[in-house]
Amino acid sequence: MSFAVDQIDLSMTSPDTGEYLTANVYTVPGVTEADGKTPRLLSIGQLVMAICLQRAYILENGVLGVDGKRTDGIIPIMDEMNTTSAKLEKMTDIEKTVLDYGCYMSDITKNGIVWEGTNYTCRDFLMYIVEMDPSSIPTGQVTASDSDFITALESKMDELNTFSQEKMIELQSYTNKRDQAYDMISNVLKSLNTTIIGNINNM
Repeated sequence: MSFAVDQIDLSMTSPDTGEYLTANVYTVPGVTEADGKTPRLLSIGQLVMAICLQRAYILENGVLGVDGKRTDGIIPIMDEMNTTSAKLEKMTDIEKTVLDYGCYMSDITKNGIVWEGTNYTCRDFLMYIVEMDPSSIPTGQVTASDSDFITALESKMDELNTFSQEKMIELQSYTNKRDQAYDMISNVLKSLNTTIIGNINNM
């Protein structure tokens, strides 16, 4: 976050030196007065809070990439984990169908998968959505006797489970950093409150 520094005249003089007193004030892009145009003058405490709030926002919502998607944040990671869980659920359904009845991989009328409102054959779902190796996915009917396909399917499921575990660790890290930003804001507020009360008591 970028910010600008300026000084304001406090309209008072130092009782010790007789010099006019000034104070540093800060402006941050996007932080304005009620009119939405005039930059708001912030004290150092308010600046720290603005920076911490911005950091917390980025940690929660992620960074917008050139593709228009957000990454590296609590919400994007949770979305990824939810998507991965949904894929694993569909893959489990496919495996169960294969083991129980046999699955027609390329026949959408007999065995199909609905993903985000679109109908896929089981083969297309595994190939395009799950990104399994096409050579490991049969085109016809698959039964429990096709151990190579089942092994490949379970291997991909293990890969997605590992991905989810890694994302869980990443999520915890971002959550801790977000909480630290909020703790900093709380500490600044307490400090400002203590200063204000001290000034009032000294009047």
